[in-house]
Amino acid sequence: VVNRSVPDVCATCHIHATCHQIEGKSVCICNYGFVGNGRTHCQDKDECQIGATKICGNHTLCHNTHGSFYCVCLDGYQASNNNKTFIPNDGTNCTDVDECEESGLCGHNARCVNTEGSYKCYCNDGYKLENGKLSFHPDGNAVLCKEIGCGSPPEMKHGYIVGNYSLLPGSVVHYECQEGFYSNDGKVAYCTANETWEPATLSCKGVDCGVPPPVLNARPASVSGTTYRSEVTYNCVHGYLIASGNRTAVCNARGQWDGPDLVCKEIDCGKPMLIPHTEMTWDSSTVWSRVYYRCKEGYYFNGDRNFSECTMDQSWENITYICKEEELFSNLSIFNETCVKWQRKTGRLGVQETYTFHILGRRWDEKMFAEDVVFNISTSEDNPKVCLDLNSGSYYVVNITTISSANITVSVTVAVQTKVKEAFNNVLIFNGTCLKWWRNVRGADVEDRYSFRVRGQRWYQKDFLHEMTFNLTTHKQAPEVCFDLQPGTNYSVNISMVALNFSRLVSMTTQITDNSFPQVSWLSLRTSSMSSW
Repeated sequence: VVNRSVPDVCATCHIHATCHQIEGKSVCICNYGFVGNGRTHCQDKDECQIGATKICGNHTLCHNTHGSFYCVCLDGYQASNNNKTFIPNDGTNCTDVDECEESGLCGHNARCVNTEGSYKCYCNDGYKLENGKLSFHPDGNAVLCKEIGCGSPPEMKHGYIVGNYSLLPGSVVHYECQEGFYSNDGKVAYCTANETWEPATLSCKGVDCGVPPPVLNARPASVSGTTYRSEVTYNCVHGYLIASGNRTAVCNARGQWDGPDLVCKEIDCGKPMLIPHTEMTWDSSTVWSRVYYRCKEGYYFNGDRNFSECTMDQSWENITYICKEEELFSNLSIFNETCVKWQRKTGRLGVQETYTFHILGRRWDEKMFAEDVVFNISTSEDNPKVCLDLNSGSYYVVNITTISSANITVSVTVAVQTKVKEAFNNVLIFNGTCLKWWRNVRGADVEDRYSFRVRGQRWYQKDFLHEMTFNLTTHKQAPEVCFDLQPGTNYSVNISMVALNFSRLVSMTTQITDNSFPQVSWLSLRTSSMSSW
């Protein structure tokens, strides 16, 4: 027995087919929108071949799709179901769109008329299309309907239209120039029969005030021009300043300069300032004039400069010119014991001056002046220095005299005290308790008074103290003196020559009375003044 299987028909259906049961049998049938045997092929059915008007209706376009189709309305129509596409199986059809419902569709000066599937624009009465046609479709924002006539009148540069006017042929437009402008070529335009304006262009010329007017003692500093509203600014010339008025002139609409009313007056600083002890030389008080100062006789200059200028602010410059009284003996002082120096402040550089010196001198212990010397020196230095030949240990009065530039005798006195170099020396100890020395000053006929201060102490006896003082007057050249001293004591003896303020310090040691001790003595000298004791 041969076993043969029955084929499954539904399994062999095309991808775009569906298996159906008809009279107990399975049959493959292509889906809607496809045609074929249902098993080996099912191809797309182009419904639009039937005809758009037949399948979609009037005023439509048919678009085939894979296995189907859809309809759209032509421009100027819209679907009754308000959708962009439709399939006419629900009674949907295309109806006319009234484009004239859109406001301003035809633009200015035009009206809209609806037509089947479209519309037309017509110019309003009094307007026309430039191309001569009756109707049009709008083109963006372009104004297609033009007013019948010459159109807008021409602009007039620097001018403006006055009064009412018409654009119809034969009408006239009147113009006026703006302030500051004028026209010699007419100020009227005409609308001609061929709807054009004559003349096509008009203009106004600016007024010109010409060269700026002169101003006394002034000159133009800046000029912006010579036309209407131009300005010129003036400055006073050198040596003058503004007294009153306006510096600026303005060109007016009549072609004339308004102003300026500037008044410039000459700078005058008046009388120069007075400086004490000076004489002035000047011949003018105008700007940059100078006044020169000179110190009067007996005074000298001390400052920055000797002149002042009259400035632009109408005043004399401030200067630090000072005349000081001559100082022939300023800062007089003594140096190196016998020298004097001073400053000569006269302002007369290099002038030879003669000084007279009168010197009176005496020693410390003398009441009368024993020396009397007069001499002259000449010098041109401003800081003279003079060293005098003076004896030591003496008191001098030095009077210096000179003649000033005003022929006035000027003098100064200074006291000079010379130091004593050594009033006495060669102090020697003899006989254990005696001193002798040599006097270096004054002769044997002059007595000198000496003052003695004696002080004794013992190193082995702390509480021991032996003091005494006494004076000695003698005319000897080699004086001697013996002291009543205690044994075994260290003594310091201060010897002073009272008249010459000169002293010396002597150290001496006395022996202990027991002769078993060797004799020991030494001498120690120190020079000092009495005040240092």
